[in-house]
Amino acid sequence: MSLVTFPTLAISTSWRRLTLAALAVVLFLAVAPNAHAQQSAIDFVQKIGETAIADLTDPKISDSERVKRMRKLLVNVFDVRAVSRFVLGPFARRASEEEFKTFKHLYQIYVAHSYAALFKKYNGQKILMQRAQPLGNDEINVIGVIRQQSGPEISMEMRVHMVKGAYRALDLKIEGVSMPLAHQKQFASVITQRGNKVSGLISALKATTDRFEAEAPSE
Repeated sequence: MSLVTFPTLAISTSWRRLTLAALAVVLFLAVAPNAHAQQSAIDFVQKIGETAIADLTDPKISDSERVKRMRKLLVNVFDVRAVSRFVLGPFARRASEEEFKTFKHLYQIYVAHSYAALFKKYNGQKILMQRAQPLGNDEINVIGVIRQQSGPEISMEMRVHMVKGAYRALDLKIEGVSMPLAHQKQFASVITQRGNKVSGLISALKATTDRFEAEAPSE
């Protein structure tokens, strides 16, 4: 009897171990990519911060060069098309393809000039991205701080997703204030004042960017 029982127990135990091992592999495969994606997203945003500080804070470069570098960074970092559509909000549906193309181009110039100036005032701040929060729809929110030489830390968040195998940013929040959302509200007001037409915003935006470009050409 024992000769029959022991092999049965041995088979049962081995089968259980194999099942547990298989389950562990399944769990690893399910968790590891997610954990890896989160760490990759943190690394991506951390590198953006370090690159921005290295490329944009040099006091020796001209304002034009700083804006050019900012534009390059925006193209490499942000999903410009998705962000532009978000910024236009419900008015994006009213824009023709040509209007949207023009707006996207002008918006890129507008943002580059607006934010390049901030890096000119750099005073030893450090960016430290600390954790990532999956949001669903393949989006990840990376959370961190900007550490100042004096004064409190400033909270920073960047929402990213994958585009053609590379991360691209969809949103940037500083102290809880979303850059694209702030622009959406600002531009919606301009559109409303100009007959609810995207062409009205484009005209106003072009006047602003022409002024910026006259002071520090980036094209």
